[in-house]
Amino acid sequence: MDAFVSALAGGLTLSLKLLLIIVPLVTVFEVLRYLPVFRRAGRAFDPLMHGMGLSRDAAVPLFTGIFLGIAYGAGIMIRVAQEKRLPRRELFLMGLFLATCHAVVEDTLVFVVLGANGWIILGVRIFIAVALTVLLARFWEKHRPEDGKHMEKEPTDR
Repeated sequence: MDAFVSALAGGLTLSLKLLLIIVPLVTVFEVLRYLPVFRRAGRAFDPLMHGMGLSRDAAVPLFTGIFLGIAYGAGIMIRVAQEKRLPRRELFLMGLFLATCHAVVEDTLVFVVLGANGWIILGVRIFIAVALTVLLARFWEKHRPEDGKHMEKEPTDR
């Protein structure tokens, strides 16, 4: 019985710590979403985003996914795709980046609470995401056909 009580107390303590991390992050993001913070950050990161094959229009969905997670980022990406503001290539590159580097603040803080080195986790995740996205963006540019239509073709319904 002592093991059960100990495990329950540990689980509740961890849940409280996670709650204290996640709720403030989502609240701050929701406030910042209506301010020009993400557009300014997009301008500041223009050189890096351009190197990854992304335009400034990709800043909001990218930053959303980086800070709040892939579900939020994907929701914004879907809206952007429906509005057709970004080409499929950029949507794919954003998806690749976010697959390897999403919810960095939340995840890093969770692992720090568990005893990990947050700077190493953050650095490795960002490095891998940027490197993969840059490599694939370069590969895509190098191997696309002259007319550029091969990779941009709409999928057919089956």
